[in-house]
Amino acid sequence: AWVPYYRDALTQERLSVIAESGINFLPTITCEKAERDMLSKAGLKILVNDDRVTYCNVTGIGKVEEWLSEYMDDPDIMGVFVWDEPSPTMMRLCGAINQTIQQACKNTFGFINLHPEYSDKKLQRDGLSYEEYLEFFIKSCSPKVICYDNYPFYEDGFHYKSFFYNLSAIRNLAKKYSLPFWAFIQSSSFGKNVTPNKAEMLFQINASIAYGAQGYLYFTYGEVVHENGFGSGLVDKNGNKTRLYSSAKQINEYVTENSKILLSLEPLGVRFYGKYEEYSDYNADFSGKVNGNVLLGFLKGESQNYVYAVNTDFADRACVSCNNVDYALNAGEGVLIKL
Repeated sequence: AWVPYYRDALTQERLSVIAESGINFLPTITCEKAERDMLSKAGLKILVNDDRVTYCNVTGIGKVEEWLSEYMDDPDIMGVFVWDEPSPTMMRLCGAINQTIQQACKNTFGFINLHPEYSDKKLQRDGLSYEEYLEFFIKSCSPKVICYDNYPFYEDGFHYKSFFYNLSAIRNLAKKYSLPFWAFIQSSSFGKNVTPNKAEMLFQINASIAYGAQGYLYFTYGEVVHENGFGSGLVDKNGNKTRLYSSAKQINEYVTENSKILLSLEPLGVRFYGKYEEYSDYNADFSGKVNGNVLLGFLKGESQNYVYAVNTDFADRACVSCNNVDYALNAGEGVLIKL
């Protein structure tokens, strides 16, 4: 979950509420031991934000390994935050930081989040097409995980073209280089982006999983103080749970329950029924039946294949039948089905 707390709101009680939702790792504010100990006590893994390392400049590269040595013996650290939405110009520097982290600490990774498809080609991608931008990232940064954001719900509705195109491009990149990918999930309002309802938030997570995502990050968990104005996320500015908290908890528990299987599967492609059929890229026969607007993500296991079925409607129910079992899906819901 992104922006889980501000310094003055960091308490063991608030961390417990985060952990109870099924969220299992957080970015820190600092690399200080006291903060890390609090996250560990709550059962949360740690993505370290060290101001000396994050957005490090050229003159600081030689000191990164020394700074890492101060905390890298902490077994709950899973990674170090390197950069958010770098342009290609900045990626060589990101790569230098990233490689230092990953060479010095074999069990961790440098976290770099990528621009969405709708980013400005000239100003944010240095004139590169989106596919060229993604390839440049791989070659420059040697990542262990691919992560990106695409926030599709606006005042004028669901920007589905960008959302599905982005998922496809990231999935294809991840498959090409045998890397896992993560997706940020819009769970609050900011700028022209509106706070999604339950169905819209669940749909983003489920669609990402259907495409093969192995991780997702809520943006945001809490209410962000920002000049552009943010709304509440899973909790409000006082830490009170909003209507989205219970929805997030529900799907987090389902994903955790099926995580061992999901993490072992390889995405083959997706097929849409009803809405968005033009975004299908996999034509294998499905032996079951589909009623309603549904996305099927075909996933390959070592000895067993699955589909992840998602209701792509934000108001009406859908049903998928397979192996004499009927799966009723409320708006935005998803389910893993053994073939």
